[in-house]
Amino acid sequence: MKQSAQGKLIHFAKFVDRISSKFISLKWKISLLTSMILLIVVTIFSIISYKRLINNIDQQSEQQYQRHVREVEKLIEQISHSSHLLIRMLPFLKGMDVALSTQNTKQIEEAFDHHWPLLQLQNGIEAVRFYDQFDQLLVGWDSFEPDIYRDKLIKEHVSKVNFHEHPANPLICLESCIQYTIEPLLIEGVRAGTIVIGASLADVFLGFKRTFGSDIGLFLKEKKYKITHNDVWFPEWDIRLAALTNRDKNIDVLNQTLKEYPDLVSLKQGIQTQSNQRHQRIKLLPLQGIGVTDQAHLVIITDITETIEAIRDAIWRIVSIGLIGLIFSGILLFAILSKPLSQLKHIVFTLPLLAGGSFGIFRATLSSMGRKQWLKDEIDLLYEAAIALSHKLEKLEDKVIYRTKQLVKQRDELSKEKDFIAHLLNTAQVVVLTQDVKGKIMMLNAYGEMLMRYTEEEIKSKTFFELLLLDGTQYHLNEDLKQVCYGQREQLRHETITLCNDGSKKHIVWLHSRLSWQSEEDSSVLSVGLDITEYKRVESNLIWLANHDPLTNLFNRRRFSEELERMIIWSQQNQQPGALLFFDLDRFKYINDTSGHQAGDSLLKKVADMLSHTIRAVDIKARLGGDEFAVILPEITASGAIEVAKKILFHISETQLIVKNRTHKIAASIGIALFPEHGNTVHDLLAAADLAMYQAKDKGRGTWHLFSNDDEIRERMHTLVYWKEKIEYANLYDEYLLYFQPIMSLYDRTITHYEVLLRMRDKDGTIYTPGAFIAAAEHIGLIHEIDHMVLRKAIAQAAMINKLGNRIRLSINLSAHAFKDPELLPLIRNELMFHGVDPTLLMFEITETAALENFFGTKQLLEEIKKLGCGFVLDDFGVGFSSFRYLRELPVDAVKIDGSFVKDLANSSADRVLVKALCSVAKEFGKKITAEFVENEEVLILLEKMGVDFAQGYYIGKPCAGNEIFHHLKLDGAVNKLEYSYSGKKVIPFRNQK
Repeated sequence: MKQSAQGKLIHFAKFVDRISSKFISLKWKISLLTSMILLIVVTIFSIISYKRLINNIDQQSEQQYQRHVREVEKLIEQISHSSHLLIRMLPFLKGMDVALSTQNTKQIEEAFDHHWPLLQLQNGIEAVRFYDQFDQLLVGWDSFEPDIYRDKLIKEHVSKVNFHEHPANPLICLESCIQYTIEPLLIEGVRAGTIVIGASLADVFLGFKRTFGSDIGLFLKEKKYKITHNDVWFPEWDIRLAALTNRDKNIDVLNQTLKEYPDLVSLKQGIQTQSNQRHQRIKLLPLQGIGVTDQAHLVIITDITETIEAIRDAIWRIVSIGLIGLIFSGILLFAILSKPLSQLKHIVFTLPLLAGGSFGIFRATLSSMGRKQWLKDEIDLLYEAAIALSHKLEKLEDKVIYRTKQLVKQRDELSKEKDFIAHLLNTAQVVVLTQDVKGKIMMLNAYGEMLMRYTEEEIKSKTFFELLLLDGTQYHLNEDLKQVCYGQREQLRHETITLCNDGSKKHIVWLHSRLSWQSEEDSSVLSVGLDITEYKRVESNLIWLANHDPLTNLFNRRRFSEELERMIIWSQQNQQPGALLFFDLDRFKYINDTSGHQAGDSLLKKVADMLSHTIRAVDIKARLGGDEFAVILPEITASGAIEVAKKILFHISETQLIVKNRTHKIAASIGIALFPEHGNTVHDLLAAADLAMYQAKDKGRGTWHLFSNDDEIRERMHTLVYWKEKIEYANLYDEYLLYFQPIMSLYDRTITHYEVLLRMRDKDGTIYTPGAFIAAAEHIGLIHEIDHMVLRKAIAQAAMINKLGNRIRLSINLSAHAFKDPELLPLIRNELMFHGVDPTLLMFEITETAALENFFGTKQLLEEIKKLGCGFVLDDFGVGFSSFRYLRELPVDAVKIDGSFVKDLANSSADRVLVKALCSVAKEFGKKITAEFVENEEVLILLEKMGVDFAQGYYIGKPCAGNEIFHHLKLDGAVNKLEYSYSGKKVIPFRNQK
């Protein structure tokens, strides 16, 4: 035994010597490799940091350039606007109106001479000229030398203004740049020639300098003028410096730049130069609106010395800190690894004894290694593991016995898991069955037996295909199942109608997969079925609602437009004429007001039933909204359409409704448009029929009218001229008012925010709602101006409220044309910044139909405004059910259920079902829900039970002017309270969240 042990020790010693001759310490490898990695990391980090800082400067420079462009354009626009206002004022100066109307040159000079110095001094006006209607100069005042070329350019613009009667704002750059404003002159409604006012760009330079602090100058490129002593000519660039802030300092900078960059293209792209130990960034801004021969640029000079020095300091700090950390970490790592790795080396050299079976010697050798028992590390764990391993090898038989006991225990656990799976299959709310390769059912869970009304014995006598109601696809389904069974495909999913044992039918989605533990000869398929019968029923109802009006069961506007477009195409292809009848019910609003909305709804149903029994089966009828109906008559002439219209009018006149001993009779006015004669698009035909209907109303109501082009022009011009005057008056004298209607949170019945509503005040004090004038504003192109006004007033109102310490949210309506306005987003951003309003306190309301009209444009604009922090509400939600799939695409925060579904909620079960469905859809998409037209407590309670978040309507509060609502606000500690009553109860409208 001693010899054997000695032999093992000798063998171990030789092994250690053999290893030591080729051994390199792990601590040196780790230290060197770690140092190299840290060095590479420091280098890469320094390079990345430098490039990132440089890129940040470039990006900031580009953003600053865009701001420069916008600021210059804004300043020039302000000059044009000031000149425009001055032109409007000139005819009102003493004696000017008579002199201009008579076009007497001497009188104009006498009347205007004493005003000219004042305009030069106060307004910075460089030129004023008066021309007659024939482009002839009557008289003019200029602060610079006469120039034939300038006069020619001005006269060309005067000719265009006289011809088109539209103002012009040319920018003419010769010896300097002058912003001209040219407008036609009206004296008491009569053309009296044209006025020309020229203003210098001095205010542009001063305003730019004040805003950005950068120096700005003017480069002019022309050769026909001599260089004065105030100008500087740069021959390499072929340009003249006409104006420059900090002239003496910046001319040296430009001369230095000229030596480095003789090509002017470099300045247009932006360059960086160094002069007198200062770093400058120079870039050209092109002036817009000048002719091809008059080329001018603005030059921007920005001092970026501090930025460059900051970059250098940051890079040096990064490199210095990295190198110091590299050295320190290398030394520290080497010191830390020395002792543990020496111990590890000792254990490694001892392991061959364990392989040779010398367990006692192995443990004795390890025990000779001095080590501490406190603060153990991985080396200590390895030591203990090696000792434990030697003991375990000696007790191998005990280990085998222990392992056998463990296998028995695992078998018991598997049995428990099997029982758990069986219980899970029986309690899961899905159908689970297995079938063999022939389709015979082998097992069905408890839920499947309950759903399909089969017992275990009955189902095992069936095949899977005997449970299905197939429509000729049995062969393909059988083949697909065989592919799953033999592993040729992983899964199979399909929907079928399943026949239950009691004769009922269920719509089930099946998912088939192969049981992999089965053999090829005895393979089987696991089939899992989900009952979607109720989902299919709801889906069918929603599809029907997407195409029909729920009150009358007629087509809605969306489906009617599709049918009309289809019929127009068919008519063009087959050369068959058709007609469109468009009518509404006269005095329908009176019936609603006197007998209630239920009476109005009953009347609408009667009209729908009458139409079904009056027109042909091939004719298409629809309710377009409110009391508006339309009928498409294919393959009919004008005389035939007139006869149908007469028949409809006759039956409508016979329709009556008795409510509370009050008999209501109605009439209608029908407009007739023929296709393709009166239009070959849906929009044109509906517009023609609409105009014809109003012409019929003008005849005395209860009659029909066939569209003609003369009718269209007369009606449209009458309406547009009438409202154009009112809108222009309101724009001129700011006769727009903002009303605010409270919106209540149904969680605690507090007023959380207000909807902003627009009103227009006429000369006689009449207040108009948007429905009266918005359509006309859209036609005459003033809708964007109104949108901008509403945004400015609403944001200013929010700022005023915030200054009192109140956090009230305002919901602002946007018109359908707002999404086509490129100035909308910059306006919102500027107003928020100017007033300092928290954007989370502002929400914007858009109608569902307006949002879907230009879906991608709307989505893009909503995402941009959402980035500012504002919220969005989808108004009139539910009017177009086909837009449900777009709800998840639009970044809206809340939806507002259309009031037509809410106003009669307490009395209409159909409306309750519909509102529940709308709430369910909105909640699934995580949207807040607002219900409008809440007119009583009963409706409010129903909405609370349905989980609606907010309520709005006359029962909560009527729209009021801002001074009637917000003048009650006062700061009261942590909570601001506004006493506002509804139905005799006092509520807390909002809480101040600081």
